[in-house]
Amino acid sequence: MPEKLHQDIKLFLQGKPSLKGEEIWNKWYDHQKDFFDPALIIESDRSKLKKEIRQIKKSEKVFFLQNRNWAIAASLLLLMGLSFFVYQSSINTITKQYTTKSGEHAKIMLSDGTKIWLNAGSRLKYPAKFKGDTREVYLTGEAFFDVAKDKKHPFIIHTDKMDTKVLGTSFNVQAYPDHATQEVSVLTGRVNVKSTVTEENVYVTPGQKVVFKSKSNKLQAFTDIPLNSISLWRKNIIVFEDAPLPEVIATINRKYNVTIEIGNKDLNNLKISAYFKELPVEQVVALVCNIINADYKLESGTYIIR
Repeated sequence: MPEKLHQDIKLFLQGKPSLKGEEIWNKWYDHQKDFFDPALIIESDRSKLKKEIRQIKKSEKVFFLQNRNWAIAASLLLLMGLSFFVYQSSINTITKQYTTKSGEHAKIMLSDGTKIWLNAGSRLKYPAKFKGDTREVYLTGEAFFDVAKDKKHPFIIHTDKMDTKVLGTSFNVQAYPDHATQEVSVLTGRVNVKSTVTEENVYVTPGQKVVFKSKSNKLQAFTDIPLNSISLWRKNIIVFEDAPLPEVIATINRKYNVTIEIGNKDLNNLKISAYFKELPVEQVVALVCNIINADYKLESGTYIIR
């Protein structure tokens, strides 16, 4: 427990003026069940609790309250202080994390009813229960969001380059670290996308998308995006639009859980536009090689393009 917080509580228990100590005590006393959840105490803090108990027993000090007649209240509060008062704010921000492996998709339901489909090789961090004025999650990779509508609590997706803010809508966010771009494509509703690099804001509506380009640190909006083309990865369809070859290879590796290497580095500057629907990896690699006028060989489980 922070020393200042500890002192506030002790002053109040000793009958001395301490508004903060009284506030903390009252919160604990009125909502003991909410605070006392052993499942929330991480293992590393159990030893702290045990140590605190030993110190209390050794000191044999008992504080008395002016208005409440509990002899062991001080000991209880000191115990609670370590596990609950310090973690009062963290109870509201307990986070979960879900990571998909290569070749894996996942569907996640959040506490507010929001549904999220997570693409391969992605990670989502989110609170076990939303608290406060906003609903915020953190994404690395790609996901399709169907956000539960709540006008009073905006939903915000943080990536390393963008913040995507909505009230209730459906859209796709692609933000893989190994891509030169990040993008948001909207299926329904209205979405606000802000660059965390330049603070630039763009509003996107159905059939539109916004792309953040790392090279220029600019947001660029596009219109007339076919709605049926948004998040095709959920149907096991891969679409590349003028994508650099290294990004194409990274995407195929994630989707199929394979290893493809570019043996000829001169090919890295090439870009590909292609559409692959539910094809086995061998055919996809062969088609990519055909597009870039290259060939490949399979060595010890690794596809090498040359």
